[in-house]
Amino acid sequence: MAKTVTTPGSAPGMGAAVLISAGTMDASDVTTIAWIGTLCSEPPVIGIGVRPARWLHHFIVETGAFVVNVPDTKHVRELDLCGTVSGKAHDKWALARLTREEGTVTGTPMVAECPLNLECRVRETVHLGSHDLFLGEVVASYTDEGTRRGSGLHDPVCYIGGKYWKLGDLLGPMGLSRT
Repeated sequence: MAKTVTTPGSAPGMGAAVLISAGTMDASDVTTIAWIGTLCSEPPVIGIGVRPARWLHHFIVETGAFVVNVPDTKHVRELDLCGTVSGKAHDKWALARLTREEGTVTGTPMVAECPLNLECRVRETVHLGSHDLFLGEVVASYTDEGTRRGSGLHDPVCYIGGKYWKLGDLLGPMGLSRT
C-alpha cells in the first residue's frame, strides 16, 4: 500500500479524555485534556501536556501537583464543558456541577463524580514548545466501589479526531498472540 508524506503533526490524535484538576480547595481549575500518557510503572508516573496559556497551568506550577480524574461516558457533557470554557472567566466546577473532593496527600481537589482519580506530585516539567510536559508521580489512587470490586473502569471516554468516543469491543487479553 502506498503512503503519502504529509506535514508533521501530533498524530495519532487519540487518547483518553480526562479531567485534570489543580490548585487548592479555595482556588482551583478543572480542564479537559487528551494529551496524557503512562510513562513509568515504578514509580508510577503520568505525563500531561498543558499549554502555558491555560489557567490550569498556573495552578500546577503554583502548587506542584495535579489530579487525573477519569470520567465515564455519563459525564461526557461535563467533560466537554470543562474543555471549552475558560477557567479565568468562569468557575467550571459550578458550571459543570462537579463536586470538589480534597486529595489526601497533596490537598489538590479531585472530581468526586469520576470513578478513578490519580493524585500526582510534579517531579519534572519539560518545556516542549506550545505545551509543557508535566511529569507527575502518582502519590495516591482513588477508585469507586465498582472499580474496587474488580469490574474495571466502566465506559471511559476517548477523544479521536475532535470527537468523543466510547470504547468498543474487547479484542482479547494481553498475551493473546501466544494462544
